[in-house]
Amino acid sequence: MKIKKKFRIVTHSGTFHVDDVFAVATLKIFLTKKYGGMFYKPQINVLRTRNLDLIKEDDYIVDLAGEYDFKKLIFDHHQIGGAGGRENGIAYSAFGLVWKDFGEEICGSCEVAEEIDKKVTQPIDAMDNGMDLYSVNIEGVNPYLFYDVISTFNFVSQRRKNNGINKNFAKMVSWAEDILLMEIERVVIEVGFKKEIEEIYKKTEDKRLIVFEEDYNPRVWQEVLQKYPEPLFVIKPDNRNGGQTGIWKMKNVNKVLTSFEARKDLPEAWAGKTGKELQEITGVEDAIFCHTKRFIVTAGSKEGILKLAELALKE
Repeated sequence: MKIKKKFRIVTHSGTFHVDDVFAVATLKIFLTKKYGGMFYKPQINVLRTRNLDLIKEDDYIVDLAGEYDFKKLIFDHHQIGGAGGRENGIAYSAFGLVWKDFGEEICGSCEVAEEIDKKVTQPIDAMDNGMDLYSVNIEGVNPYLFYDVISTFNFVSQRRKNNGINKNFAKMVSWAEDILLMEIERVVIEVGFKKEIEEIYKKTEDKRLIVFEEDYNPRVWQEVLQKYPEPLFVIKPDNRNGGQTGIWKMKNVNKVLTSFEARKDLPEAWAGKTGKELQEITGVEDAIFCHTKRFIVTAGSKEGILKLAELALKE
């Protein structure tokens, strides 16, 4: 059987957007994984045009042509009525359509594909369809988003003498490929971590304090533990830069993922204290540091951090 090694992806010319950049990146990852081998990669060309007469029958068409049809390899959402959406109300953009159809095959797991959809795809789809996901709490200060990166590359390239917009589009697609591949790798690891954290929670007697022997990422354990009402603090080793430091730390469990507000703060008397001053206040000989905002405290041993935890729980 002859393996096809040449493919073409067609998307619109002119100003590029986050959804077409990530949609093209997703298709390139999919085609490389499906048709690539140990010693070769399929040839994937990208054509940027608005001339529909240039489209061939076996092209992958993204954010163009006013139609969504998986069998015809067309992934557009600009037609009247759009191209459908999720139960939460977020409509599909070109990226969402491509991810819906190819994400699971790329990830090798429905669970991982769904996590990427929530974390990366849905925010991009929402913005591309004019849907607000957040409000700004400080006037004039906004999060720096994928949209801002893409906008900058468009803005600058359109004002240069040699333009270079297609070159910058290719650069952004390559960047998006790296982001997606790294996010997939991260989520695969995190899915395993979440299962481990669930087991640790279940086996813990006093569920106000969860003790980890591994330095899990805060976003991962926060997400798991916020499903349960009891956890107030987490203890874990501080393996900075992947190295064993011998330091242990205790952190608050937040009320919600989107806020730093804790279920319980560390004692007020500890705030900003370090070294001997913190040791005198707590009676813990190897106490090292407590953040002024009272969300983290460290000690030079597991025994020391457990003593600090006991004091914090009594407050």
